[in-house]
Amino acid sequence: MADSQQQLQQNIAPYLGANYKANLIFCYISTLFYTPMAKKTNTTTTTNTNSEQIVAKVDNTTASKEVGFMNDLNVKDTIWDKITKGWIPYAIIIALGFVIYSNTFNHEYALDDDIIICKNEYVLQGMEGIPRIMQSDVFESFYNQMNTTAQLAGGRYRPFSVATFALEQELIGTMKLPDSIKNIPSPDAKRLATNAFLIDFLNKGWDLNKNGKADLKEDINKDGLYNDKDTKIRGMALRHINSVILYILSVALIYLFLSTYFFKNNKLVALLVSLLFLVHPLHTEVVANVKSRDEILSLLFIVITSHLTFRYVETKKLWQIITAALCYIIALLSKEYGAVMMIMLPIALWVYYKNVPIMELIKPMVFIGVAFAFYYWCRTQVVLPLDDNEMQNVELLNNPYLLADESQTKATHTFISGKYLWMMFFPTPLSCDYSYNVIPYKEFSDFGTIASFVILLGMFGAFFYTLAKRHWLSFPLGFMLLNLYLVNNFFFNIGATMGERLVYHSSLGFAMLLVWGIVELLKKFVSNSNSHANLLVGILLPIIALYSLRTITRNPAWKNDIVLHLNDVKIYPNSTMLNGNAVTRLIELAEQPVNTKIANNLLDSAKIYGYKSLKLHDRFVNSYLNMGIIMAKRARMDSAAYFWGKVREFYPNHPQLAAIDANLTSNFTTAGATKMQAKDYKGAMEEYMKAYRMTPKNPNLLNDIGACYYFMGDYQKAKEFWVTGLQIAPNDPNLNRGMQALKAMGM
Repeated sequence: MADSQQQLQQNIAPYLGANYKANLIFCYISTLFYTPMAKKTNTTTTTNTNSEQIVAKVDNTTASKEVGFMNDLNVKDTIWDKITKGWIPYAIIIALGFVIYSNTFNHEYALDDDIIICKNEYVLQGMEGIPRIMQSDVFESFYNQMNTTAQLAGGRYRPFSVATFALEQELIGTMKLPDSIKNIPSPDAKRLATNAFLIDFLNKGWDLNKNGKADLKEDINKDGLYNDKDTKIRGMALRHINSVILYILSVALIYLFLSTYFFKNNKLVALLVSLLFLVHPLHTEVVANVKSRDEILSLLFIVITSHLTFRYVETKKLWQIITAALCYIIALLSKEYGAVMMIMLPIALWVYYKNVPIMELIKPMVFIGVAFAFYYWCRTQVVLPLDDNEMQNVELLNNPYLLADESQTKATHTFISGKYLWMMFFPTPLSCDYSYNVIPYKEFSDFGTIASFVILLGMFGAFFYTLAKRHWLSFPLGFMLLNLYLVNNFFFNIGATMGERLVYHSSLGFAMLLVWGIVELLKKFVSNSNSHANLLVGILLPIIALYSLRTITRNPAWKNDIVLHLNDVKIYPNSTMLNGNAVTRLIELAEQPVNTKIANNLLDSAKIYGYKSLKLHDRFVNSYLNMGIIMAKRARMDSAAYFWGKVREFYPNHPQLAAIDANLTSNFTTAGATKMQAKDYKGAMEEYMKAYRMTPKNPNLLNDIGACYYFMGDYQKAKEFWVTGLQIAPNDPNLNRGMQALKAMGM
């Protein structure tokens, strides 16, 4: 049997590249179905299903048998035994958690924090906005502000985490919508009025002492400007601290669950799994980016649900399963990952409680099933059905596989699944974005795709084999794989290629498998069982230390959008989104008074990123918008008009088009007036006509164009424009004066 294992590992190892030895444990997991299970011990049982007898059976036989391999770790009367007693493990988790994430407390907002929290009208209303939050897609406020509809298939119904932001806002300070807006009967009119009020609130919210002046102390982010950014970062420290506390709490509960059940006979293993999960660098996005609190809350309440369900099986106390069902609803309302527990929770119960009659395991799942049905009903009242979304199907950044054929799509899905697994082992480099062109389309003949396929096949084989054997390993394998397949686009188009936060749940299964794999290797290659615990700690502590260091050094990148995007675009220079976001961030830096002397250099750098993003994606609206801003700042209005014209072409309802038109009209009209004063009537006409294309119903502009024709001697054309102007503004003195001049000429 050992020869079979060795031979299969040799066959798979080449697909892992030159460093395949570093992944020996991963190969070992993949070949699990070659590992013989511990021989079952025959025990005498009775047919009496009395709950007390069932509990006794569970406590005395089942659990200890299922973690029997961990009994080979001799920790009795050792330091490892002492540090897993009582409150000490929790103290270690709390201390380490604050050490590695305390450098996020002074962070501002980044990535989707802006649209989910800072500019979310429902969040800004505090507790008053919670009813609307519970009835809305998580992006509804953003869609309203952008004059568009839902962009992603299936919608995003995650109200619980957003509600926590609203509760925090109640402490930070709320935005109160006036009754005059609340009572507007027309939805469209109400939306426009709300958006205008929101913009005004954000722009004036920095005035903390309400004196109507821009005091130095109100420049919260110290960029020399008093604007909406100062409003947005108010209270962000509170949000960051709360996210870290919730994260640490979730890890403490993971330890409680694992040490109570799966690793009850060796709490050292439970602690090492929990610490490995706690410090994993892939979690920096989840913790340092406040919006990703939905991931934390989802797993936190999944763990509570699991723990209470296990307790119910052993105690039969009704309040425990009712509480478990309520917690399950909260987990689902935090993020959709909870759906996986409809499969994984019965598997966990089935493999753990071998001596409990099946009907006793079905009972708690009835409560869990009712909870899921309630959640699903709530969800269907709010979001789109789980089918293709027209908006998603036409935008490359919402559907990164838009240009790939079916074979390339599946091959890339497979490759990315393997990349996720690789990054769980070696979490570097890290990035906030993996959008279109970060990962080029793959073929099934590609080496990385083949390696990913082989590893995934091995893991699925291991899952089904261990499930058939009712071995506990089926739980971490299944939890890891099912959560992975929720986000790798195989079954659902999630609107993104990949993201580090998306494997937050899967990484718990990874941590369990990694620790188990090391234990199995130690048992296989180290004959002295008394050394196993010391060696296990000796292997994992350096990994935990390196992961902690990587997490601490990655956290500063999440300080704010400027730091994040300008840092990560260097990591993935072919990312369409990162290049586009780099343009935005450089424009922001150029606008700061402290950067006046280098503003032009910053704009030149922004232009380079802008052209690259448009080369990667020639319909990227944000980059066209930003390129127009750059050209306008450099007084190249014709170029600005070209780029902003593309915005109108690809996004006719863009909310900034009115401001763009006003900007262009003002600049072209000013240029026309300058040429009029120089009596360059032909040149003036060219400038006026550019403005006319922007705002054809502007009476002042119509008057200027008429005057230009008048001085050029084309009186008929002058009359046409002045008549049109008078239809819009019949009392305009300039237009009437022009018409009187024509009448005097007999026109």
